[in-house]
Amino acid sequence: MMKYDVGEESMNRSNANVLFSKNLFNVLIAALALMAVGLACGGGSKAPDEKQAGPEFVGLWTAKDGSTITIRADGGGDYKIGGSSVTGGSAVVSEKEKTLRITMLGMGSPMKIDKAPQNGEMTIDGIVYKKDGGSTTSDAKLEVPGNEKLQTLVKTTFLDFGDAVQSEDFSDFHKKTAKVWRDSSTPDELNEAFDVFIQDKENYNFKKAVAPLDATFSPAPAIEKVSGLDALVVKGYYPTKPLRSNFELKYAMDDGNWKLIAINIKAKNE
Repeated sequence: MMKYDVGEESMNRSNANVLFSKNLFNVLIAALALMAVGLACGGGSKAPDEKQAGPEFVGLWTAKDGSTITIRADGGGDYKIGGSSVTGGSAVVSEKEKTLRITMLGMGSPMKIDKAPQNGEMTIDGIVYKKDGGSTTSDAKLEVPGNEKLQTLVKTTFLDFGDAVQSEDFSDFHKKTAKVWRDSSTPDELNEAFDVFIQDKENYNFKKAVAPLDATFSPAPAIEKVSGLDALVVKGYYPTKPLRSNFELKYAMDDGNWKLIAINIKAKNE
C-alpha cells in the first residue's frame, strides 16, 4: 500500500498562513468582471438545454496548433484558443445545438461540437483535439509535458484543492487523484489531513487568488521515481501577495492522464 504524501510542511500550522490581501481580491474580482464583459461582447446565446459537460469531456485536450481545452469533473473549464483564453470558468454543453461553452459568470460564446469525444479525440469548431496523457504501459518512456500543459495541470490541481477546502469536502478531489492514492486513503482522511486549510479557508480561496496567474517552475519539472512509480514532479510557486504560494506536486500516469499522488502547499516570503 502506498503511503501518500500530503506534505509535511503543508501540515505545519506555522507554514499554513497564506494570507492574500483584500486589495488583491478586489483586483482579481475586477479582472474577472472585465473578462466576463469580454466574453459577453463575443456574442453567443445560451441554449435552453445546456447542462454540465459530461464525463466524456473531462480531461486536458490539445490541438496541433497548441490550442487547449480543459474540462474538470466538477464542471469547471479553461481554454486557450488563438489569442483568447478563459481560466476558472464553467463547461456546459447543449445536445440540441451541439455546442460547448466555457463560461465565466454565465457568459461565453458557444463552440460547435463537430465530433463528440470518442477514443480520446473530439472535433470542436473544425479543430481536432486529442486528450493529453500518453501510453499507460509500464515500459513506455514518460516525458515531461510542455509549459502550457504543465500550467494547466498545476492550476487545475490548485483550483480543485481550493474547491475542496471551500466546500469542506474532499470527496470530488479524492476521485480525481491517482488510483494508488485513492486506494490508500478515503475522503474523510483527506478532510482530516487538510483540516488546517479548512479552518482557515478564507485565506485559501485559490479560485480568486491563483486563477489569473501563471506558475513559475523551479527547478525544472522532471520524471522521478516516487515510491517505485515513475512520477512527474513539479515544484515552483505562484506569485501571490503578501506571501507567495509555494508548491510541490507529484503525478503518476493513470488511465492515460497525469493524476495527483502527492501535494505540498505552503506560504513563504519571496
